[in-house]
Amino acid sequence: MPVHPDRFAPGTPCWADVMVDDLDAARRFYGALFGWTFEDLPAEAGGYVMARKDGHVVAGAMAKNPDDPGQVSAWTLYLATDDVDAAAKRAATSGGIFFLGPMDVLDVGRIAVGADPAGAAYGLWQAKRHTGTDLVDEPGALCWAETMSRSYAASKTFYTEVFGYHLQEIGEDDFHYSVASLDDGRPIGGIGEIPAAAPAEVPSHWMVYFAVESCDEAADRVLELGGSVVQPPFDTTYGRMAVVAGPSGETFSIMRPAPPKDDPTN
Repeated sequence: MPVHPDRFAPGTPCWADVMVDDLDAARRFYGALFGWTFEDLPAEAGGYVMARKDGHVVAGAMAKNPDDPGQVSAWTLYLATDDVDAAAKRAATSGGIFFLGPMDVLDVGRIAVGADPAGAAYGLWQAKRHTGTDLVDEPGALCWAETMSRSYAASKTFYTEVFGYHLQEIGEDDFHYSVASLDDGRPIGGIGEIPAAAPAEVPSHWMVYFAVESCDEAADRVLELGGSVVQPPFDTTYGRMAVVAGPSGETFSIMRPAPPKDDPTN
């Protein structure tokens, strides 16, 4: 089981949380879909709850503030950093903006939330007591993240300047997509261009992927639980995946990762 107890390397997707209209409905939905249990945090956490899988923290959730009409139901992806303030300054210099922070979150970490030059929202997380997800690449846990952009070139430049990403273009023809890695060469996320065929109202965004044992069964389960299937299951080189949405309309992806190339069952 890929347990990740240590800090994540700067630039690595390390955490995701969801903001929804109905937190109780979200708890029921994700609990039934992924087998998550939920931990209510102290009152000073503002209603934030931690989702656990097999005892390991894997994601966060919170209800929207009814007095803030600007909030939307969505998943937010957080990128690790050793210094939120310095990363935020680099991001601002490279054309990013911030809605929140940098600020301390109790004694668990330091945070900032903003958007890149293409308009994709994301967060920065400097770990203290909370390092991020404790479980990766297992059913019910984060297994991939990517930003899909309306300004592909600008997004590539931004994340390279701010996080030092090394990008490998794997797209072809009219499909543009780069795999991002750090100095060790291990892929940690992706940057893609939103296809021209996508509806015009689809904005630049970060997409979180959660691993599942069966993509088709999980997609069916999403419908049974009151969610929706945005893009039905399809095969890729990296596994079988689908884009779905929870009861409040928050989109995310589910994925049955392809076996490693050295797996004898592959």
